[in-house]
Amino acid sequence: MTTARIELPLEDHSYHIAALEDCRTLTADPGKIPRLTSRFRTVAVVTDGSGVPIQGGASPAAALPLVEAKCRLIKRLAGVEALPLAVAGGTVEDAVRFLTAIAPSIGAVNLEAIEEAVSMVIAQRVAESGELPVYQDRLDGLPIICLAALQNALKVAGKKMVDTRLAVLGGEADSLSLVNFLRLSGASDIVVCDRLGAIHKGRPGSTNWVKEELAARTNPRQLKGAFSKVAAGADAAILLGPVPGALKEWPPALSEPSIVLDLREGSLETLPEAKIQASFDIAKPNFLGPSLAFPGILKGILAARAKSLNAPMKMAAAMAISGLVSESDLGPESVVPQVTKPNLADAVAQAVAS
Repeated sequence: MTTARIELPLEDHSYHIAALEDCRTLTADPGKIPRLTSRFRTVAVVTDGSGVPIQGGASPAAALPLVEAKCRLIKRLAGVEALPLAVAGGTVEDAVRFLTAIAPSIGAVNLEAIEEAVSMVIAQRVAESGELPVYQDRLDGLPIICLAALQNALKVAGKKMVDTRLAVLGGEADSLSLVNFLRLSGASDIVVCDRLGAIHKGRPGSTNWVKEELAARTNPRQLKGAFSKVAAGADAAILLGPVPGALKEWPPALSEPSIVLDLREGSLETLPEAKIQASFDIAKPNFLGPSLAFPGILKGILAARAKSLNAPMKMAAAMAISGLVSESDLGPESVVPQVTKPNLADAVAQAVAS
């Protein structure tokens, strides 16, 4: 049986003619890529499933619902296109090759549900190529949100960053990113604790490159002991990771007025009330939702056609978020804006792009 060829009307081929003309234009003038393509209006949200929040490792396909949900949020809150990509797991080199290979198609990458230490190395390696900005919620967004909340909380408490003692519970890659960022803001007296207690130079026991970096950059007084001991007298406690047993003896004497930023995912522990408390609990004041940061940051990266996400851009985002809480609204239950604030993403994007 012979199937007759279906001839399309001429107008249905017009897209091809116009596209070929654009290809010729861009070959002669690559500077017109932002105008003639959607590259700088598109981000890729990429996962290998190795770091799904709360549950841990999963297959790339099993992490896809989380990535697709993130894409819908980016579209709704930032107004830019987002592509969900689940990539079969491999080495860091495989991930770097993949991301640099797709760089001509997209303006930024959001690493999602990839183990944090691996994400940190991938982001550093891709940044070295100078072709593609990489964003990750725990490594980039969390420090930005944390600094925004901490700055306003210190204002309420009548304290200054340079004089502040900070106790951090975690000890993983997100702790290192947070420490590096807080140091840029003027904080110098930071002690990080993991399941073995305070991280300090020469500490015996479990260690890795992240903890070695933390030991070199924190704990100027070389404190030793459990979190409850180290945090006593601190101006603020920042909880990043669930460390079993670390909060059995909650620091009885945090400096008044006490500040607690609880950034743990899926923790069921109940904390004693602090004068100023912020957390991932959407039902409580000072909700530290990731959407405070990522929609505006990604939109700003695209607007600037940035080649990387650098520290000044992240600092500008933190200042923009904290600045969205007016002096008249600032108080113990209002140190960050609500994630539904209408101009949130645009204000952060403008700060990042500038």
